Amino acid sequence: MVESTKPTRANLFLTTLAILLSLLLGYWTYHVAKGSDYDIECLIISTLCYMATLIPSIGFQYGSTRLGVNIRILCVVLFVLFLTINFLYAIAGISMPSYIIVNGIVLIIYLAVLYKMQNIKSI
Repeated sequence: MVESTKPTRANLFLTTLAILLSLLLGYWTYHVAKGSDYDIECLIISTLCYMATLIPSIGFQYGSTRLGVNIRILCVVLFVLFLTINFLYAIAGISMPSYIIVNGIVLIIYLAVLYKMQNIKSI
């Protein structure tokens, strides 16, 4: 059975909810890291990482059901990884360069895999 491949569509309401949830989680990360020298950087970086995973998983409707499930699983796994990384860094207070490098590498690999997955025609 071949599924029809409709284009990916963004749901404005769900995308807005994903952005708001990302902002709240970013503020929570900021609150955990409050008082340290890098609390504002924690807020910005963690919010961007949360947005990058929550918007594709919550805010988009994919043409292929199987592709949508695979993308959502990838996004949820990376969301949990980012949540873990960001809170560990916020609690432990590890140096900012290593925080930026680890989050940056994971985010770039995630975005590359997500880009490739969205270009799959049939699954």
